Amino acid sequence: MLFINGLPVSTLELKSEFKQSVDNAIRQYKTTRLAKDPETGKPEPLLTFKRGALVHFAVSQYQVYMATRLAGAATFFLPFNKGTKEGGAGNDIPGDENRYATDYLWNEVLLPDNLLNILARYVHLEIKESEDWEGRKTKKETLIFPRYHQWDAVRKLIGAARTEGSGHRYLVQHSAGSGKSNSIAWTAHQLSTLYKDDGDKQFHSVIVITDRTVLDDQLQDTIYPKIKDTQEFD
Repeated sequence: MLFINGLPVSTLELKSEFKQSVDNAIRQYKTTRLAKDPETGKPEPLLTFKRGALVHFAVSQYQVYMATRLAGAATFFLPFNKGTKEGGAGNDIPGDENRYATDYLWNEVLLPDNLLNILARYVHLEIKESEDWEGRKTKKETLIFPRYHQWDAVRKLIGAARTEGSGHRYLVQHSAGSGKSNSIAWTAHQLSTLYKDDGDKQFHSVIVITDRTVLDDQLQDTIYPKIKDTQEFD
């Protein structure tokens, strides 16, 4: 478990590939790390959605997966890997025998300053409302925690904007279903809160242009609440 000032933030199930794989960790989360006690029906404080830890990591020497809601067999894990230099899934194995392929998790992501930044600027509760053919409305809540490639891309873009200023071009490639909308929204949100040394805003306007109507709708739904929340907070 990881705590911040006594509040649960993350659980981690660590496995050694010499004995068990990361799949064993995922299986344990689905079968034995239950949000409700199967005998009493009472919620487990550290595993309950929104009440307990925000994210759950399944970790081995070679791969990392994450889930933000434990729901038994229905628990959905996303990869939290860096990818390989050849463009494949997973992680490259370091040439240094004293390092693990997943050491970025604790050497980068879970460093105190980085973790606090993720909690402050990335993690949010996404609420989507849908309506069935009979007109009945339902709401689906999803806790969004950035995947590694999203966090890494946004962090590098914001760092470049902070040091290089405006007027530069960058290319970020995301595959289908990898969270483009959230990456764009996080970047736009954080660009809008950058300030120069003299206290003036570095960017007075952030304009997002897309040539896809579906993505345009997604971006409006994703970006507007973040900007609105920031304005209300300010």
